[in-house]
Amino acid sequence: MILMKEQSDVIKNLMTIYGYGYTDIFSDVTESVSRLHISKTQLDIIQFIYLNGSATPSQLAGQLNVQRSAITHTVKKLQHKNLITVRQNGLTNDRRSKLIYMTEEAEQFLREFMTSIHKKIEMDIKSLSEEELKELYKATVIIMKYLPGGSNDETYFEI
Repeated sequence: MILMKEQSDVIKNLMTIYGYGYTDIFSDVTESVSRLHISKTQLDIIQFIYLNGSATPSQLAGQLNVQRSAITHTVKKLQHKNLITVRQNGLTNDRRSKLIYMTEEAEQFLREFMTSIHKKIEMDIKSLSEEELKELYKATVIIMKYLPGGSNDETYFEI
């Protein structure tokens, strides 16, 4: 019976961490996002291109589960913000095929964004004791094991 209560408490704690913690961190680090008026879809496109090097509009539409016309519109906005470039796809004979790449400005944006998140988390945990930090580390390793991509996921931007 104790296990059921512990499981319930774990769920409540993780809801707080994933919900309120996520919101708290991102509300504190959204200066870069606000300054450039970056939407969630725009951020998702930048992240996908960062992880994959480039993308076609069709790949982005499929990955983000949106209409290709929405991708075209969003890509134009990102081009206007100088965060991506669109070039002809040299991997195909179809002159209409395009590849989308990140710009240096997008890389700088991601660096600022991830640095802000890092600093916020660092501030949040700096008052932990050594023992609490060790326990938190063990808990995060367990959580990472069950997140998409697992603990070997190399998707985070190096800061």
